[in-house]
Formats: sequence, structure tokens, C-alpha cells
Amino acid sequence: MCPGCAVETKRVHAYIERRVADVPVDGRPVMVRVRARRMRCSTMDCSRQTFREPLTVAMRYQRRTARLAIQVGHVVRELAGRAGARVLTSLGVGLSRQTALRALLRVPVPERPVPAVIGVDDLGVQDLLWKWAGHDHRWAGGSGPVEGNAT
Repeated sequence: MCPGCAVETKRVHAYIERRVADVPVDGRPVMVRVRARRMRCSTMDCSRQTFREPLTVAMRYQRRTARLAIQVGHVVRELAGRAGARVLTSLGVGLSRQTALRALLRVPVPERPVPAVIGVDDLGVQDLLWKWAGHDHRWAGGSGPVEGNAT
């Protein structure tokens, strides 16, 4: 199906071969060769003349399969940088420390629940404002500002 005009086509323009790294087997790296079709749109006035069919093995522009990317993400989440690169090398996935850090930056941040109620310490805020105004002495009684004269 053409991404430009959403018309289904069967016209093959060319074939593209990609090499994608997969999860190592017995400590040995695995490279998967994927052959994808480059299709031609049958609509004459379409903005996209040719397009590539989507791959299920790897995301666009990625050199690793989704399975390997998930495993690398788990390791670099725990051990970033050199330690993560060393552990991955011992598992059969050769990565530099910079690549391990880039993989860490691709790991999504976990969602945190939004608090329903946020409390503010009124006396703490007044204390901060009082100190910010240049008053160094403590309050009389130590619990808050004294009503009336504050000097």
C-alpha cells in the first residue's frame, strides 16, 4: 500500500537487501539478510513514485532486530558505558561504550503516576521568603513569623 495515496499496488520496482544483527547464538554473532521489495505506485499523480515495503524484523534505519535492541536496552539500563559494553561483548554483541550510551538514551523513561494532590508547606515557604528578604534571625518561638513588628 502506497504511503502517499493509500492505493494498493503490485508493481515491483527493485529489490533491496539489508543486513541486520540478531540475538547471538552460543556466543556467536548472528546477521540476518533481509530482502525487501521497492514498489512503484500505480497512480500517476502520486507524490511518492517509489516506496519500500515495511519490514517486520527491524525498524527503519536500524541495524539491529527488535529482539536484540530490547536485550541491549536491558543491559545498558543496568550498566551504562564501558561496563555495559564489556558485558555485551562477553555475550557476543560487540558494542562500543558510545553506542551503549546511545542505546541507553533510546530506552524510554518509565511512566510515573501523576499525584492527585500536591501539598505546600506554608510556613516553609514563608521562612524561605523571610530569609530571601535578608533577615538572618530566627522567628520568636521558632515556629513562624511574629505578628506585628518583625524586627
